[in-house]
Amino acid sequence: MSDTLATLRGLVPEGLPISIQVVIATLVLGVVYSLITADRPFSGFPVLTVDGKNPRESWLYHGQQVLAVGMQKFSGPAQVITGTGPKIVLPNKFAEEVRNHPSLNFNKAFAKDFMINYPGFEAFRLGLEDNRMIQDTIRIKLTQSLGLVTEDLVDEAIAALHDVFGDSPEWTTKHIRDDMLEVIARLSSRVFLGSELCRNRRWLEISKSYTLDSFMLSALMRAAPALLRPVAYLLLPQSRRLRAHVRDARSLINPEVARRKAIVDAAHAQGEKAPKISDTIGWMYEVSKGRDADYVAGQLSLTAAAMHTTTESTCAAILDICEHPDVAQRLREEIIEVLGAEGWSKVALHKLKFMDSFLKEGQRVRPLGYSTMHRFVTEPVKLSDGSVLPKGARMVVAGNFMDPAVYPEPETYDPERFLKMRQQPGQENSWQFVTSNPSHTFFGYGQHACPGRFFAANEMKIVLCHLLLKYEWRFVPGEGRPPTQTFEAVNTVNKDAKVQIRRRTPEIDLDNY
Repeated sequence: MSDTLATLRGLVPEGLPISIQVVIATLVLGVVYSLITADRPFSGFPVLTVDGKNPRESWLYHGQQVLAVGMQKFSGPAQVITGTGPKIVLPNKFAEEVRNHPSLNFNKAFAKDFMINYPGFEAFRLGLEDNRMIQDTIRIKLTQSLGLVTEDLVDEAIAALHDVFGDSPEWTTKHIRDDMLEVIARLSSRVFLGSELCRNRRWLEISKSYTLDSFMLSALMRAAPALLRPVAYLLLPQSRRLRAHVRDARSLINPEVARRKAIVDAAHAQGEKAPKISDTIGWMYEVSKGRDADYVAGQLSLTAAAMHTTTESTCAAILDICEHPDVAQRLREEIIEVLGAEGWSKVALHKLKFMDSFLKEGQRVRPLGYSTMHRFVTEPVKLSDGSVLPKGARMVVAGNFMDPAVYPEPETYDPERFLKMRQQPGQENSWQFVTSNPSHTFFGYGQHACPGRFFAANEMKIVLCHLLLKYEWRFVPGEGRPPTQTFEAVNTVNKDAKVQIRRRTPEIDLDNY
């Protein structure tokens, strides 16, 4: 021990105050300790790297390349070294056999990545403590009520797009990610919290920032040595904001929950049916069936799930329209035809088949994530090739978005690709935007495929109908498509991405359908 302390003293510049020397020595010791005690790679699985980078750095900053090279090089499972330890990566061919395996737990797979034991991450902790409330709220209530909430989504889209994008006939430069985040926050909140809270400015700030702050904080903490994560948590501004989001969300939502409970309980006491509801506060109360439930954590969990993927996907769709301007007119023609015949309805949104294909192709060419099907191994699992996933391991499945056996000329962007695939006999329902299969795992696969994908798809289609008929879009002249931002194997629209927009006269009056 004395030798270690002497070595540490040698690393500290002379002449500094003793208090500073202690801090520096502690930090250095923490780094050394973390390196010594870090989760070791699993034996028997090759570690994936890119040239010139160590395993951890390879995954953090070159995840897409790591997976591409690794899956070409190895036919069986391999592993990557993440900021929270190793993860086993399965080639896509294993997706079918692991999708519903009873020894592969979905919720536990995220426990390390989202630092669920720290205050502020209550939304992510809820999945481990009371997963049924969220699952039942989405599967049983929200998905089965899509027809009921369509009118609310349309109404909020009309107001939100007017407030955010305005009516100028001149080309105006917009930061698309910030603007779309505001739009999606308002539409999602209309269904999650109802009309009274959906435009509350503090709640909208929470719904927009909670997801970004939680993802950023968890990413920064994963990048820090394990021993220093509590220090990083205390010092990072995202941590303070995250705790404030939860505190303020409780002050906004708990009174509304209490008011709703009182109405329902009073109706039951008088032997009457409770008033019919169409927002997730009421649905959560129904599915909880009297048991204690953290409704605020539930709302934040829904918000975290909805805001991230829906905003990113809608922004990506707008960038695709700017990059392929001929697609915009084809989309407009379909919107005019379908809404002209059906009006705003669940059926109409289903009939927007070219738009559906356009959205799915955009996700194929630039997927939000290059790995999916996150699982935690609760008992050893033997795979068909003889490999054994060890108990306690975390695993993911590599995506398969560029397989020429599934997608002819996969490097070519074809917005009609999935429309043509659905026209093949027996394939009508196999390649919809919301359909999940091993070759297109944007929404996951198996029993843990995203349950909110049907709501997200309808929300995006409603927004795109308004954005396309009411506005023209283009890149800022001379700039082109902004590069994506990448962390691990996740792609996101650049936060500084800009586009230009101007008002156009819609062929049909969407506001009065």
